[in-house]
Parts: sequence; C-alpha cells; structure tokens
Amino acid sequence: MRTTIITLIALSLTACGKKDQDPESAGAPRLTPVKTAMVEQASISTPVIATGMIHSSNEARPAFKIGGVIAKTNVEEGAFVKEGQLLATLQRTEIDAQVQQAEVALEKAKRDYTRAQNLHADSVATLEQVQNANTGVKLSQEALAIAQFNRQYAEVRAPISGKVIAKLMNDGEIVGPGTPIYYILGTGAADWVVKAGLTDKDWARLQPGDKAVIRLDAYPGQEFEGRVKHLADVGNPGSGTFEVELTIEAKGKRLAAGLVASLEIQPSTSAERALIPVEALVESSGRSGTVFTIDGDAVAHRSIVVVDRLMGDKVVLASGLDSSQKVVTDGAPYLEDGQKVKVIGN
Repeated sequence: MRTTIITLIALSLTACGKKDQDPESAGAPRLTPVKTAMVEQASISTPVIATGMIHSSNEARPAFKIGGVIAKTNVEEGAFVKEGQLLATLQRTEIDAQVQQAEVALEKAKRDYTRAQNLHADSVATLEQVQNANTGVKLSQEALAIAQFNRQYAEVRAPISGKVIAKLMNDGEIVGPGTPIYYILGTGAADWVVKAGLTDKDWARLQPGDKAVIRLDAYPGQEFEGRVKHLADVGNPGSGTFEVELTIEAKGKRLAAGLVASLEIQPSTSAERALIPVEALVESSGRSGTVFTIDGDAVAHRSIVVVDRLMGDKVVLASGLDSSQKVVTDGAPYLEDGQKVKVIGN
C-alpha cells in the first residue's frame, strides 16, 4: 500500500511539471533581453573645427616715389616706429638740380611770352606765336610743380605704427620708384587676426560676428576669445578652401605672426540632428558607427550611422536615424542582425 501511494504521488508531480514547463525550455529559441531608447531630435549648432595661423591685418612696405641714391636710413630691424616717422631719405643733389632747371625754364618761358606780346603789338609776331609762347609758360609751370612735388617725396615716412620686421635697403644703394625700403608689421592689440581655410560646407554655415574659441600651441591650456571678421568671397584654387578671418582677444599675451591656432567656431545658425545615448553605439571608426534598432516585431537590425560629435552622455548624429526609431542601449553587443529580442524596458 505504501509503495502504491508513493508511485501515485510521483506520477502526479511529473504531470504537473510538464504542464507548467516554460515553452522556451521545451525547444523554443531563447530571446535576448534588451533595453531600448527612442531616438531624440534636437536643434543643434555644431561648431566648426579648423586650424589657422596668426597674422597681422595691418602691414606696410613703404617706398620712395622717385628713384635715386639712398642718403640715410634712420631705423633698423626690430625697431618700433610711429605713423609719420621719418624712415629714410634720398640724396637730393640731382633732385634739387631738377627743381632749379624747371625754375630757369619757367623764367625763360615768361620772357619769351612777353617778347611775343610786344612783337605782336608791333605787328611783327603773329597771334599764333603769342599763343604758343603762352602755352610754353603753362608747360614750364607744370614741370616746376612736378619737380617740387618729387622733391617733397625724396623721403620715406612710416605709413602705420608698428614694428620693423625687415630692412630691405641700405645707405648708398640705388633704389627705383616704388621699391620697398622696409617691411613694417602692425603689432597693436587690434591688429592681430587668425586666418584659416575651411571647406565650402563649413564656410556656408558661418556669418560675420560668430563667436569662436581659439587655442594657441604657444600657450597650452589657455583659451582666447574671437569672432568671425571676414569670409572670403573667392575660394583658393590651389587648396579648394575658403578663407575665414577672425579677431582675437590677446588678453595681455604677446602674439606674433605665424603662431599656430586651433579654432572652434560656433555658428549662429542651427540644424536638426538626431541624438542617441552613448551606450547605444556598438562600434565606431572615425565618423562611422554601428547601432541596433528595433522594429515593431521586436527584431533587431544593424544600422550604420554617421557621428557628428559627442555631447555629454549623448551622441549627435549627422545622418542614419530619425526620431521614429528605437535603438538598443543594454544588450546591443550580444545581438546579430535580424535577431529576435525581448524588450524588457526603455
């Protein structure tokens, strides 16, 4: 009797176990549990990243208007000069002689004109001769004015205030008209600018006045403020880039032309971008990344996205997803394309 009762209890427990058994343990595929998040959509202004160089917006190469022999140069390389300061002079022997020659020619022209008038009054000279003599006087006056004007420009003065970067000619050398004598660079706080080449897409996103953060290799760990000053209207045919010029606040730091600068320019315009949690990004290589999206049938699909940048715990996408999709956040590394999943939370 005891054996029979034990047998009946065992059969009863076995039957109940088969009835309550999980379908997955009975041969059905086991679903991978995952958590998901909706793709967000936001209006974001993505900064323009570029590398540039410090330049001076104020520079000059003063030269003599006329040619001659340099009598004296007054400043050397490295000197600071003020606007209007005398820099160099020409030997004036030849120049003064030209002025005297023009003065003598004018006196003669006046005498010829007076004589022609007297002869015309005596009916000896014609009216045409009087008119020609008068024309000779006017030509001599203009020649004298030219000689006197050139004598005023037998010297070179600084057109701007700044630092003499190069002295190009020396005392005693023969110089031609328009040949630079010095190279002067403006070094005032308002003279410094940063120039950089941009792609056409980045160039089109910027406007004058957009703010920028500037970092200089010469001053690691420090940031300088700047603004877009000018955008080129013509691209560089050699590099295919468009130049942007920015102001820079020196903050009391010593700047020099040629310093390398890293730029982060914030456009005033924004664009719609998709945002996903950073943990949804399974793989990334450069700007390309991989995520898994879930469709209405709980099937995971591998999707390729283009990463714009990281923003805190979010990834800003340039393309690849829209706001109607869900991405896997937890469990994504264990998925395969087309795999059925079990969503356990958002």
